[in-house]
Amino acid sequence: MEKKEETRLTVDIPTKKYKQLKTVSAVSGISIKEIIAKLLENADYECILSSHIPNEETLEAINNIESGKNLTEVKDLKQLFKKLGI
Repeated sequence: MEKKEETRLTVDIPTKKYKQLKTVSAVSGISIKEIIAKLLENADYECILSSHIPNEETLEAINNIESGKNLTEVKDLKQLFKKLGI
């Protein structure tokens, strides 16, 4: 049986994120190590490493959200999908 080469990694993350990760691990039955390995396998490094500069439309949407303007409220997903035409 071939032994996989592994390296130990220590990373400081916010406690809230660690608790979320630990909860996902417990609920799914998948180890934190496996979750992180899968995330790394599926990571879009080009997206992660590129600098995203929001265009004018996106900046306007962000400003509207932050100021509470032009927001649409829905009571559930069914209503949301209906409003979106999905």
